[in-house]
Amino acid sequence: MDQCDILYQIINELSLNDIVRCSTVNRLINRICDLQYARLINDYENILANLFYKSSYKQMYVACYKLEGFIKKYTDLNLFNFFSTDVLDIQWRNIIKLPKMIGQLSNLKKLSLPHNQITGLRETIEQLVNLQELWLHNNQITELPETIGQLSNLRYLSLSDNKIIKIPEKIGQLSNLQILWLHNNQIIKLPETIGQLSNLQTLSLHNNKITELPETIGQLVNLRQLWLSNDQNTKLPETIGQLINYKIIQ
Repeated sequence: MDQCDILYQIINELSLNDIVRCSTVNRLINRICDLQYARLINDYENILANLFYKSSYKQMYVACYKLEGFIKKYTDLNLFNFFSTDVLDIQWRNIIKLPKMIGQLSNLKKLSLPHNQITGLRETIEQLVNLQELWLHNNQITELPETIGQLSNLRYLSLSDNKIIKIPEKIGQLSNLQILWLHNNQIIKLPETIGQLSNLQTLSLHNNKITELPETIGQLVNLRQLWLSNDQNTKLPETIGQLINYKIIQ
């Protein structure tokens, strides 16, 4: 019986109370990832499925570098049916596209998928009505769906270090948005609807191809930081004078 057999047997015998007494469920996941002798991916799947099914743990972090094939095989999000998570953090896994069933994670509050190879977002992302944080920096995203405007509870949106050219008009519907990171993209122009982001405090636009900002930028009454460095002589509209507490960072 090797280490994986022992770990599998232990997890199967754990009661809910045993799991709750664990300092963190992540320790068990990390233990699985640190196994020196790889087994068939199905063995790992059974361990994780059993673990999350038994526990009341509300956050899932998949940052295991040695768990090869797990994310790719579960593109339909079958495993996530076992639990109700509010945080999903999957980094450095070379993910190309979001799972088809991502919209079914209705309790999700934070979706963090930076440092992958994601090329675009699925229309079903609009179903994540409780989402407050969306971290997608350092991917290969070229465009955003209009449905992103349906994420009415979104407060933090990080899309920096992608290949985005155009920002959809519907982004103006994100009335609770406080931080918007768009730097290091290929953006040429911002939509007029950007001025509808009444709660926006930080807007990061540096290292794009923006030559002028829309007049509506003056409506961002809560704006505190505007990052514009290294843009191509970005022209500021006169309306920006309406902003009292903002600071341009270059």
